[in-house]
Amino acid sequence: MGDWYENKELFEMMEGFKDEMNNLRLEMKQTTTLIRDYNDLRKTMNHNTRKIHELEKVVQAGMASRREYIGYIIAAISTLFLLLNYIK
Repeated sequence: MGDWYENKELFEMMEGFKDEMNNLRLEMKQTTTLIRDYNDLRKTMNHNTRKIHELEKVVQAGMASRREYIGYIIAAISTLFLLLNYIK
């Protein structure tokens, strides 16, 4: 015939279902927390990556300007030595 259950069996199945639903809710809450933390971590990482790129640009610009100044300093020293040799 059909599968008929007694009230006790139905009650136990419902309690088991409630427990499974509660466990599922807890897991979903934990997953939501983990996803939120991951998203915050990604935001922080993206922000830090942008800052690093900005700092790299500043450092490269500083190095380029130093090279330019070194060229001017060498030219000035060379000119000074030429003048000193010319005066002697």
